[in-house]
Amino acid sequence: MLLTADVGNTNTVLGTFDDEGRALASLRIGTRRDATVGEISLAVSHLCRRLPGGESGIRRTILCSVVPSLTGTFEAYVREELGHEPAVVTAELELGIEVAVDDPREVGADRIVNAIAARELVGHPAIVVDLGTATNFDCLDPRGRYVGGVIAPGVETASDDLFRRAARLSKVDLAFPERIIGSNTRDCLRSGILNGAVGMIDALVTAIRGEMGAEAPAIATGGLAPLIGPRCSTVDRIEVGLTLQGLLAVDRHLRAASGT
Repeated sequence: MLLTADVGNTNTVLGTFDDEGRALASLRIGTRRDATVGEISLAVSHLCRRLPGGESGIRRTILCSVVPSLTGTFEAYVREELGHEPAVVTAELELGIEVAVDDPREVGADRIVNAIAARELVGHPAIVVDLGTATNFDCLDPRGRYVGGVIAPGVETASDDLFRRAARLSKVDLAFPERIIGSNTRDCLRSGILNGAVGMIDALVTAIRGEMGAEAPAIATGGLAPLIGPRCSTVDRIEVGLTLQGLLAVDRHLRAASGT
């Protein structure tokens, strides 16, 4: 069994796959930068609670992380509790994709993994719109190269900053109002936050397609993708588990390259 981990700034997503690549279970938890090996162990145990053998059935682990303080802790957990060496995705690894940017070391591992997953799902060119702490737009050109993209403030990140700075505005739950024009402060905020995100996504995807000179399919992923993605005219499909699928693809590539 394979354990996959996508450690993000806001959330960490864990997943398990059997040896044929079938998804078994997944779990989304809040990211805590000071999490201990024991706390990670509890999360993985919860993930595997309904699987035969529990976490003892995990034979391989692959992770991508944008939180350096947690990367080492997760590696320690895998070594101490699971008894094997984890694979940690970085831009320096040979991942079977050309990273054609100025400095590949600057690219977050999750962005490359998402591009690999998109290539498997829709081929290339392709665009991934990842609605997380930041809203990332990651691009595969017609040759299948990862060529960078766009980083914009995340929907919740930007709205939280608004609520902190505006004394008379209170935080609202994120749900689309019935109309664009809000008749109360709550709906005004919801409309601006969510419809504003839709407008930004559609504008940037359209501009990216124009710059690439290709009608690249756009895939939305991340925790807010099911809410915002269906409202975007430029989004072709929604894949909340895209990063875990990308990690599965990277695991296959690394094993094939090593002959295991």
